[in-house]
Amino acid sequence: MTTWTCKGPLAAFGVMLLTACEGGQGLGASSGAAKPPLSRAKMAGGVELVAPDGFCIDQTSLEARFAVIARCDGLGAPASAGAAPRGLITVSLTQSKPGSLPSAQQIAAETSLQNVSDVEKGDQSVTFRAQGRIPVGGLSPNQWRGVARMGTQTAGIAVYGPERGEIVSASGRRVLTQLITRSIDASAPAKTTVAQRN
Repeated sequence: MTTWTCKGPLAAFGVMLLTACEGGQGLGASSGAAKPPLSRAKMAGGVELVAPDGFCIDQTSLEARFAVIARCDGLGAPASAGAAPRGLITVSLTQSKPGSLPSAQQIAAETSLQNVSDVEKGDQSVTFRAQGRIPVGGLSPNQWRGVARMGTQTAGIAVYGPERGEIVSASGRRVLTQLITRSIDASAPAKTTVAQRN
């Protein structure tokens, strides 16, 4: 089962989510942008994590099995943010185990989530909306959750946003699904072709 532990500089991201980022004065800009945000990152097991449109991966949070993703302007890359909703995404990886993915209800029971709704189950992913604990103050308890197989790893994903924010509504599923689909595709093993003799 995937754990949903949040690590990294989430308090700073919470503040960033609740304040307007003007003129590129996001976290990356204020810290000297020593580590620019990324649109994709290599992670454990060869997983290629690919951020949704308008979102960037924070390099300062990046570990082999954990990443924080936020709107690009909050990370000092305002030109890349577009019209993305304000939000905070955490991704954690564990080695995949044989068998089916856990259900939304199993994940909710393990992580003390309540009011599970909008469940969608695919071949390689499960996504749903629920209410639960928040990693930092000021975020809505309403959140999107997902679990997905990416190559040899299983990703646990949480999508948070401010109270009454767009990302905690229906648009959050689009952001979550885009992250999952892009990362699964990028993490798929390269297909090799064998030449056939006539």
